[in-house]
Amino acid sequence: MSKGTLGTGYLVAIGVTLTLALLGHAASVLAVGPSGLLVVATGLVPALSLAAANYWLPRSGLEGEQIWTVAEWGGLGVALLTLVNLGILVVGAPSTALVPALLASSVAMGGFVGILVGALLELRRARRRLCQSNAVLNRVLRHNMRNDFNVVLGHLSVLEDQTTGDAAERVDRMATTIDRMISTAEKARQVDAAVAADRDSQAPMDLVPLIEDRVAAIEQDRPAVTVDVTLPETAVAYADWQFETVLDNLLENAVVHAESDPWIGVTAERVGDCVHVHVQDDCPPIEQRELTAFSATNETQLDHASGVGLWLVTWVIESYDGSVWVDRVTDGNVVTLELRAATPLDRFSQTVQNQL
Repeated sequence: MSKGTLGTGYLVAIGVTLTLALLGHAASVLAVGPSGLLVVATGLVPALSLAAANYWLPRSGLEGEQIWTVAEWGGLGVALLTLVNLGILVVGAPSTALVPALLASSVAMGGFVGILVGALLELRRARRRLCQSNAVLNRVLRHNMRNDFNVVLGHLSVLEDQTTGDAAERVDRMATTIDRMISTAEKARQVDAAVAADRDSQAPMDLVPLIEDRVAAIEQDRPAVTVDVTLPETAVAYADWQFETVLDNLLENAVVHAESDPWIGVTAERVGDCVHVHVQDDCPPIEQRELTAFSATNETQLDHASGVGLWLVTWVIESYDGSVWVDRVTDGNVVTLELRAATPLDRFSQTVQNQL
């Protein structure tokens, strides 16, 4: 039997015991009047919560050792309130029908408060460990692996110059694979930055010059690509520096998956209180397993590499309180980014802040 199961069972036992104790005194307490009803109700709520711990505690996000620790905190709360009650009884509590129910209610409240304290501390500890592991992983992806891969690429470049035929083709495939791994590691680092981004950095910004800049960059890096751009004079929406990364990923994805000379269409428009940015390609339909990035909350094991860019797009746009969806058209795919449009008052406020 696991510690999590033992901890849950311990809390359920405490809750059932306290519930029965309160119900056992309910008749005499309720005869006192409304105050008696209040005492019983105040105790039954935490007591029943403890009795139902086997239902809600495993669904709280805590696991195994964490649940056991929370149960220990709940037991500590019960023990402390029990000692306080014993002290009150020793000193001499008034002899009324409410006393047993008051004691049981206070013990139930102590156990429930103990659980809350334990859960908060465990979640805080888990968050701290997650931040530490993310920092280590990010450092490894950003520096160690990238540096090692670059060394390998250097050796492969030398080896490619010294080989011919099938051997040279194998070396070229190896170099391409490593380039793809470097790109995936960089996207993983960008995902980490997107998750940790400060929402306070978002502000009204004109997306038009930013889109034009990223389109010019992809045209310079990929001379074979054709990009048709249809933009209004301005398209001001809430975003930040990460919107460039979003556009780069969508444009690069359209180029990489094109079957011939790639074509991309980029448009922007104001739709109600939102700004829509459409990125269309002439690629084969995006596979269903990769489309889950636009709707699922957790990345599946099978999609950990191919869909990183799409996950990054989704997380960044959703951090803006926006939405992302994809439509399949006859000759390709259209990815739509929906962002909150800035009002004239928002733009005025931002202008004033910039001048201060």
